[in-house]
Amino acid sequence: MANDSYHLIMSFYEVGVFLVWLAFASLFYFKFKKQLKPRLIIHSEGYGCASMKLAFSNMADEPVYIRNIFIVIGQDDDKKVYNIDDLHGDSLFKKETSGEDKWEYQGTVTNGQCVKVQVGNLFDKCRLHENEESNSDVISVDFKEVVNVFVVFVYGADDALLGASRHFTFNKSNAGVALTALNWDTTIWSTRHERKKLMQAIKQERHDYSGFK
Repeated sequence: MANDSYHLIMSFYEVGVFLVWLAFASLFYFKFKKQLKPRLIIHSEGYGCASMKLAFSNMADEPVYIRNIFIVIGQDDDKKVYNIDDLHGDSLFKKETSGEDKWEYQGTVTNGQCVKVQVGNLFDKCRLHENEESNSDVISVDFKEVVNVFVVFVYGADDALLGASRHFTFNKSNAGVALTALNWDTTIWSTRHERKKLMQAIKQERHDYSGFK
């Protein structure tokens, strides 16, 4: 009788230990999965050329390093891809280089942080409105045209590139010009196939990456 009770107690004990380990393993798995998931939100704010901004919010658990910001106008053969780093305008990040402060469109966004870049003066409609000369270093866009904002970034310890994109329209109203989002969420390009194609496109300076559409 005592032997049967002992085996019964040990069975309950082993089942209890197993359930505790299972709970810890589940918590560790979901925590690890959450940490590995990139989450960059692209949104816009402001009306008018002087206040129109693109904002990038890092909603992941780890810092995000932004490498490039592209603005894509049109689709297929008529598509034009602009690298903001090559255009005129206010820059996004500031770091010290060789004893001097250098502004550039690259930098780290810590978790929970939002950074903004003024983009109104990059569009030709705004430059013409301000009687500034339009040149090749501006974004040629018509009102109601679709504007795809595509961000190339690195997340976590992995040095492979990821992408984030969101589509807007370039609109004009009584309040001024603005970028209005077409979809409610930011698309993340993070599968192995997407990342491989993105790295090839950036390395070879090609503009045929599917995320640019």
